[in-house]
Amino acid sequence: MNSTLDVVRAQMQEAEPVLKQLDVELEAINFDPFTPSSVDAAIEKVTAVIDTLLVNFRANPILSSLADQLRSQYLDAIHHRLIQLKKDEMTVTQRYRKSCLALENSH
Repeated sequence: MNSTLDVVRAQMQEAEPVLKQLDVELEAINFDPFTPSSVDAAIEKVTAVIDTLLVNFRANPILSSLADQLRSQYLDAIHHRLIQLKKDEMTVTQRYRKSCLALENSH
């Protein structure tokens, strides 16, 4: 009779190649953060890749939870990239304004 540990180990071994493929496909998703349709497409792609590759593991509580965590992680990464770019854009704008003020004050 298989122990619970043996069953979990077998499930993880079965999932390993799928998880590797998932990692490769998710890392390959690119988007233009300045184009809303590109961001939307990346978000849809993340969800589609995870749902497609892990469809056979939905009944497994461990792997199903992992799929949800991966989805959240990758969507959060997209969101954080957008926030960082907006901060960077504001910093550049602030520098530009300071430079303009300095030029005006020097005349």
